[in-house]
Amino acid sequence: MALSPAEVGPAPEHSASEPVTLAESLMADAGWSPANFGGDGPNPPYLRIGGKLWVTLTEFEPCFSSFHRDRVLFRSKVSMADHLSRYDQIMVDPLAFEECFGPLEGTDATFPFGAWLTIREVRFTGIELLGKRHGPVVLPLEPLAVASAVWLRNTRQPGRAPV
Repeated sequence: MALSPAEVGPAPEHSASEPVTLAESLMADAGWSPANFGGDGPNPPYLRIGGKLWVTLTEFEPCFSSFHRDRVLFRSKVSMADHLSRYDQIMVDPLAFEECFGPLEGTDATFPFGAWLTIREVRFTGIELLGKRHGPVVLPLEPLAVASAVWLRNTRQPGRAPV
């Protein structure tokens, strides 16, 4: 069950925020513009999932990457762990799985769609989540590329530690 843009509201505050799409969060928090996203496909906007090699050349982490080159030969990149740390819950629309993995992959047997899941850890194997009714779940990184079908929110109250 996806929320309409009218139900989302303005850019998030980082304590007890309204839900926003992944694309909206990157525009509000990372300063991306609509030009950083791809528009070709049934559910735009799209982004790329990539990796970021740090200066030490020993650390490599998953990141959100601009769909288009926006710095001559390079693309803007945002660390997934850093960006998602601003939010504590994620919800995925079945459209994200169907676009990445094919028709009929957006079923409840594949992933708990329409449920808010607590973000636990970001890895290259996927994002480890925890659902109240679903237990531990791993979200593959590929569906995050459909930035319009992934919703984020922060339910933490000021002064309350993350779960």
